[in-house]
Amino acid sequence: MKTKTRKAFDINRVREFCSLINTGKTPTEALRLMSSSNGYMTPLKNAGLYWTEKDGTFKAIERIHTERYQLFEIEKINYNRIMKGTPVAKQKTLFCQPKQTTNTNAPTMKAKKRQLNFIQRVVKSLFNL
Repeated sequence: MKTKTRKAFDINRVREFCSLINTGKTPTEALRLMSSSNGYMTPLKNAGLYWTEKDGTFKAIERIHTERYQLFEIEKINYNRIMKGTPVAKQKTLFCQPKQTTNTNAPTMKAKKRQLNFIQRVVKSLFNL
């Protein structure tokens, strides 16, 4: 049984991506033809390797220099950090657990309101006080 091997998205693959874009493919089609992840689309666009024209077609850079490729790599690392989220520190042992915080949402005792007696309630209802 053969399995697909993961190819690195190096400068040659970026050139292949740009040539597919310039032949009329959309970025998703180009990445699918290359058997790559759609996660490369945002860093490629942020690095300025391809863009959308006013008529809705996509254009890409014809010649890729190392500075532009390095900018893509930086964008790819930043994009992966954002998508991954911040790492959560794990506790090593049971003795390193953080202290429990006390629950401040506990009900509190309120001051008792003064109740009206029967005569006061009758007077209040008669005179609409």
